[in-house]
Amino acid sequence: MKELDIQKSIKNSLIAIGHRCWQVDSGKKLTYKTRGFGLEKGFPDLFGSRKGDNKLFFVEVKKSDGVLSDDQKAFLLAAHENGILNGVARNVTEAIEIIQGKRTILDEIEVEEINNEI
Repeated sequence: MKELDIQKSIKNSLIAIGHRCWQVDSGKKLTYKTRGFGLEKGFPDLFGSRKGDNKLFFVEVKKSDGVLSDDQKAFLLAAHENGILNGVARNVTEAIEIIQGKRTILDEIEVEEINNEI
């Protein structure tokens, strides 16, 4: 499954259970809309607000073997430090855990550190 397919699946699932969610195309493209101005480097694939309390969330979507870029890691760490729900999701379940506050960027960094030690 392509990363874009995972993004769409997560986005549609989150909307179906009542959250507000938008998918971001942060790749470099010059169009009449962006004219080279876009989102900050590392901006996550999905963002939205949690149903009930409208708390902001960011979800970076990766395939099973996907790795965060330094920009993505920095963005999510800054969001975490500011109390914003965020993390890396490889499926709908992980995305829901992020929105519930059960999963954060720190979980992903711990996994990366363990993998680097092996």
